[in-house]
Amino acid sequence: MKTNLWILILVVVMALGACSRKEFAKSPVDTVFVLSNDRAVAELQQAVDTVFSYGMRTPEFEPFFTTSWQPLSDFKNYMNFKNLVVIADLNGEGLGRDIARLALSDKQFQLAESDSVFMFAVDDFWAIGQTFILIAGKNFNLMRRNILEQKGWLYEKVDTRFMTDQEHYIYHMMEEKKITRQLWERYKWTIRVPHDYVIVREDSEQKFVWLGRSAPYRWLSVTWEKGIQTEWLTPNGLFNKRNEIGQMYQNIQTNREFLGHKFTHFGDRDVLKMTGLWHHETEAKGGPFITYAFYDSHSDRTFVIDMMMFSPGAKSVVFMRQVEIVAKTFTTRFSEEMFQP
Repeated sequence: MKTNLWILILVVVMALGACSRKEFAKSPVDTVFVLSNDRAVAELQQAVDTVFSYGMRTPEFEPFFTTSWQPLSDFKNYMNFKNLVVIADLNGEGLGRDIARLALSDKQFQLAESDSVFMFAVDDFWAIGQTFILIAGKNFNLMRRNILEQKGWLYEKVDTRFMTDQEHYIYHMMEEKKITRQLWERYKWTIRVPHDYVIVREDSEQKFVWLGRSAPYRWLSVTWEKGIQTEWLTPNGLFNKRNEIGQMYQNIQTNREFLGHKFTHFGDRDVLKMTGLWHHETEAKGGPFITYAFYDSHSDRTFVIDMMMFSPGAKSVVFMRQVEIVAKTFTTRFSEEMFQP
């Protein structure tokens, strides 16, 4: 009887969703709520937590996402949360099986039973703005193996939605279009400047522009030079270049401890990315930084885009990732749309 009641409730919820009457997802943007029975917690918690173990030092390690494990029996209290993972144990009857039957097609459900595992991810399933992941199966060993093998795919489902939502949050109200145009007219490069950012320092001779905001302090600078600056595109050369930039920030040094480098993509560009910690030479200040170095063939210039934060006593990773979203709007190609109200 209890199971049938749950099926009725879920059917009604899905019917309402079909009529575009879903609620907006709630809960912290950097928390992933995982709902399961006790056996799944014991068997799969380590694997699922590993999926969401990426993060950065600020200087202590801060994960980009934290997991919050809750009993599946409380599903109705969490079904509208932003990042929701349901682990459905298909051994016998129960709420997990009921949810899997509703979320999956008949063929998918049969595959989950016959192959012993099925992973399903979709946006806006129970609520608008939600990323919902269902992991259904019988064989916990196989489920654990599949979770770890597909951890990149699972993480990307949550992270991609996070970045999209954060970009909307940053720019949905207004932008400093005047600054965006000013940067273009002076330097023939620009970024989308959020409404609460200002130019902190500008030095055309040193080819250095520093933007930022406070509460907490978030800073972004752009440095450039004509042609290919080969040294800037090497780990040691970029470290030295960032220390030069640190003097333009005023007495900022780059720590060698916890320094990380990797080649990655910045829009459609191949870039060298450096991450680590900074400190002030004379004051008790420090925090995380992210630096990108790349050659831009369109303008025949090499650029270094540097981001850093100072947020004593507060979490930094969400704010740091917001600055990175701003940095990734950088362009050397003119578009009148950038300046439209």
